[in-house]
Amino acid sequence: AVGAAGEELSRRGLPGMSPELAVVALQRVLDVGDGEVVVADVRWDRFVSSFTALRPSRLFTEIPEAQFAQVEERPHGADGGAASALRERLAAASEPERDRILLDLVRGTAAAVLGHATPSGIRPGRGFLELGFDSLTAVELRNRLTAETGIGLPATLVFDHPTPNALAGHLRAELAPGQPALPIVAEIERLDQLLGGLPDGHLDDAVIGRLEDLVARWRGRPTPTPTPAAGDELESASREELFDIIQREFGKS
Repeated sequence: AVGAAGEELSRRGLPGMSPELAVVALQRVLDVGDGEVVVADVRWDRFVSSFTALRPSRLFTEIPEAQFAQVEERPHGADGGAASALRERLAAASEPERDRILLDLVRGTAAAVLGHATPSGIRPGRGFLELGFDSLTAVELRNRLTAETGIGLPATLVFDHPTPNALAGHLRAELAPGQPALPIVAEIERLDQLLGGLPDGHLDDAVIGRLEDLVARWRGRPTPTPTPAAGDELESASREELFDIIQREFGKS
């Protein structure tokens, strides 16, 4: 196999053999009269993980190298720099931010595995199989996410949690089960979402004034006292009077 077919087989753990070595091996098979032999140069660490991603197989029960690879490939988790940094980000984040961080992680990792330049093509609700994942790329995604999160994940990860949304939710349950967010941060997030859903120009001046009042109090500054007649003045003011009002109001703050 050469070209794209050869590259695909090599990725799966079956690199091409030199013709001389292959012919010698086949001759040995003929010499002993065994007609049930496969001659291949197998990279067991790659081949076994992808071959058994969906289900276990008895094909390897009598092959010591394959058995060893099956034991070795089971993730034991890691607690490296990336995993520690992720946990710190999640601990400091609000509830909506945690969901966004983990969904971005899943989408970005999936895009890298599939060779996309950006995660934009990895839609949160679309199935991994629809996106182009197979048993080999599923194992690669699992390995990358294990390194990023520091938790043991099964090779069947994308089949157990078939969309980026579902997988992000699984990671959330593993990494931050019931972890409370800072109440004030969560409320600010909710307020931001509410304000973002309003049409332009539909935010009442009184609401804006109250928000400014709250911010001023949080910063420890005295709250500006509004002029009761300011609204009436603006309605009937000339250009010169408007200029005086602006100077007066800004001078107070």
